[in-house]
Amino acid sequence: MDSTHRPGERGIGQCPMAAVIAVTGLLVAAAGFAGPSAAARPATVLSGLAWGQPYTYANGLAVTVVPPTPFSPSDTSAGHQAGNQAVAWKITVKNGTPELFPTAPVSVYAKYGTAGEQAERVYDSAKGADSDFEGSVAPGRSATVTYVFDVPRAGLALLDLEVVPDVAVYEGTHWSGALAP
Repeated sequence: MDSTHRPGERGIGQCPMAAVIAVTGLLVAAAGFAGPSAAARPATVLSGLAWGQPYTYANGLAVTVVPPTPFSPSDTSAGHQAGNQAVAWKITVKNGTPELFPTAPVSVYAKYGTAGEQAERVYDSAKGADSDFEGSVAPGRSATVTYVFDVPRAGLALLDLEVVPDVAVYEGTHWSGALAP
């Protein structure tokens, strides 16, 4: 039996997907695409900005996270466990770039405690805490969304909120501190 009839032993000319990947790689290299713009990435990944302290990326996109506040979920909320404290953060993205900024790729992560355990997101449409960033932000304009996460009471002394404007282009930026009473 020759190699063209044995499973798992196809050459690149006999595997259409490998050919597509190879051609795509050549086209990307020929176009001079070297990955995400260095202007969008910060010089270093920041850890532990103070609540309310804005961070501006090199291309002008700015993110601000206001101090977290206690949140009382409604009876119809999802993601909240009895005995835990729901915590709300207002996050603002200000577009200081000359281009529209699409907000769909914005990711937000919350961790708590010294082990950095992942907090579960709370969705509460009755109280307006159920959406992500939507649409785009025009140059010079801002968009603000409230995110709520569920945190065990023992973890409230050390909270960490990470915002990643777009994982393909930007590094994540962290804000950290305690939940003020």
